[in-house]
Amino acid sequence: MMTSRTILPFNTDWRFTEGNYAGADKKDYDDSKWRQLNVPHDWSIEKPFDPYMEFGGNHAYLPRWTVGWYRKHFRLAANEAGQRVYIQFEGIHNNSEVWINGHFLGNRPYGYVSFQYDLTPYILWDEENVISVKVDNTPMPPDRWYSGSGIYRNVWLISTSQVHVAGWGTYITTPEITADKARINAEIQMQNHDDQQVECTVVTKILDVAGTLLGKAETRQFLAGQETLKVVQEAEVHNPELWSPKSPAMYEARTMIYCEGVEVDRYTTPFGIREIKFDAQEGFFLNGINLKLKGVCIHHDLGCLGAAYHDTAMRRRLETLKEMGCNAIRFAHNPMAPELLDLCDRMGFLVVDEAFDKWKSSYYEHLFEEWWQQDLEAMLLRDRNHPSIIMWSVGNEVENQGQAAMLDMLQMLVAHCHKVDPTRPVTCALEPHNTPLSLRDGSIEGKVQHTKGLAERMDILGLNYQEQWYEHYRESMPDTLILGTETFPFYRGKDNRVKGYLPLNPWFDVLKHKYVIGQFVWAGIDYLGEASYPLKGWPSGLIDTCGFRKSISYLQQSFWSEEPMVHMAVFNDTVKQEHNPQWTMHWKSPALKDHWTLPDCTGKMVRLVTFTNCERVELFVNDESYGIRELKNYPDQMIMWHLPYAPGKLCAVGSNGGRQVCEHELITAGEPSQIVLEPDKSVMPADNYEIAHIEVTVADREGVLAPQREYELLFDSAEKDASLAWTTGLLRAMNRIKGTKGLHETENV
Repeated sequence: MMTSRTILPFNTDWRFTEGNYAGADKKDYDDSKWRQLNVPHDWSIEKPFDPYMEFGGNHAYLPRWTVGWYRKHFRLAANEAGQRVYIQFEGIHNNSEVWINGHFLGNRPYGYVSFQYDLTPYILWDEENVISVKVDNTPMPPDRWYSGSGIYRNVWLISTSQVHVAGWGTYITTPEITADKARINAEIQMQNHDDQQVECTVVTKILDVAGTLLGKAETRQFLAGQETLKVVQEAEVHNPELWSPKSPAMYEARTMIYCEGVEVDRYTTPFGIREIKFDAQEGFFLNGINLKLKGVCIHHDLGCLGAAYHDTAMRRRLETLKEMGCNAIRFAHNPMAPELLDLCDRMGFLVVDEAFDKWKSSYYEHLFEEWWQQDLEAMLLRDRNHPSIIMWSVGNEVENQGQAAMLDMLQMLVAHCHKVDPTRPVTCALEPHNTPLSLRDGSIEGKVQHTKGLAERMDILGLNYQEQWYEHYRESMPDTLILGTETFPFYRGKDNRVKGYLPLNPWFDVLKHKYVIGQFVWAGIDYLGEASYPLKGWPSGLIDTCGFRKSISYLQQSFWSEEPMVHMAVFNDTVKQEHNPQWTMHWKSPALKDHWTLPDCTGKMVRLVTFTNCERVELFVNDESYGIRELKNYPDQMIMWHLPYAPGKLCAVGSNGGRQVCEHELITAGEPSQIVLEPDKSVMPADNYEIAHIEVTVADREGVLAPQREYELLFDSAEKDASLAWTTGLLRAMNRIKGTKGLHETENV
């Protein structure tokens, strides 16, 4: 008898080795001496740094130029022999090939997409089965940042009846929304793997998060043998709760297939009810409310965890972004783990989901023509039900911008997005200097015409670092909306002046123009790769690789947050930038300290900045007022102070309408006397997966951070089992030591 769907995690008890081994795809290959581990797994992050490796800066100087093999042994009971069995990989980087019991299932060159294989024809029921996965990370040139190596996302084993909903086979849209009701449209791709025709009933229930039934649709359907077809259903939800960043309400479409009165499949699709609108004159609207995208770009790595996805670590990062007032994320520059999109849905982030970086400047160059449609469609089908996604992006800083072949490809990619999902606009992030030589003469007119040809082939004009040309573009293209797909995190230098353009923070360009719908700061979080030794990663984000905020992030919070805030930071004029390559200097913000322990400054004048969104700030030094300053007098939204350093207490008080609404306090630390460990949780499940983040502070007797000296702290486990060695290493790297240089990361990162 056919039974309903089961989805099992397939992450544990894999065997792994590096190197290319003939016969490792065969069922009877001896892998008994291979290392046992769980996935997600990234073998590059485990290696020592190599300052001499080719393309080392791209990959954080962590070696990747090897082949790795994974094998997993498993059994399936004979009473399940009537089922279809699929394996689903959420991401393997890269060039993966997969076998079961020696039978080749397929290959996937692109390392960022999810894919399935049907194992059913080759399953040995009630016997041992072996999945073999070869990962070839040797092709060059690599990605422009740290990609990681291996099965670095989750794996699932899916069992269904012969009649079932296809993988990523539902498409939920909400074409009509009013305050009283929302119409839910469900397109369901069904498959019949039997040779005989079947008659079935398809029932889709709409449920809220509490499981309350809100709407229902039912369809009788015949499927011929080996047929795949689409069923379209409609339902209504009365008094819908709309999804938004402030109130990310979620629903569930639960689709069940019945044959002869027996449920043979159950497929659940989380979705949200929200309306997006892009008006050429007024900008972006969500549920009828005009909204600016307060966004950041992020890469997929998790610092010392490497590329191996971990939900807890990613959630912690998103919570920090939320604290800053961030409401949008651009995935740079590839599809990311589906669990990240689940987090964005639940936490209320608007997402630009991006398919590719450059089309032809990496190992993917010779594969793009063959694979682009399949890989683009993999992203669209998997992700299109997420309410967080408001826009697709088909590329970033693509080569040969404006040339005929590039324009044809852009038009083709955008059209395919519209075909698969007509509900969202499409963009492509344009690099500012990638123009034909004939236009590199400083001519604004030439630049505008060049960009106009690109804009005509996308829905939203995505621009990286081009604020100085916004008004010129809009004058030529009065119905074109602009999105700052990458913007600097601080203030542009004088070299960016164009015809009187003031080099302010890019956020002010968003505020000034209705047709500029938002910005995505590069980068929201520091990431591995794109580095110059001895740095291992990009150093100029708002949050460091351990997930801790930098001082400059409070400037961004003052732009974005609706909650009153004030934050002080001291300019650190002694910091040298010797490890920052010249090409990253555009992204640098001033060196700042978040403390008031400055023994070398006694009797000297220091520069202090207060970041705030309040009308005025009053500064107190040892409980005596140092004056009141109004934000309106500081057009760059940085209230500057010069004061003689005096140990003790510094307090900034923000007020609106004559009422105090927030404050920030800094206290001079005494001598270091204790180490304080603060975990983010007190209980952990014994699942060999969950992690705790432990913040380590060197403090004085009162618990005040003591930055006078630098310490190296080592962590060890009471367990000496070799299997815990890597876990201990991760614990050590995920902590941040606070020492004489203020707040900084461990050497591992």
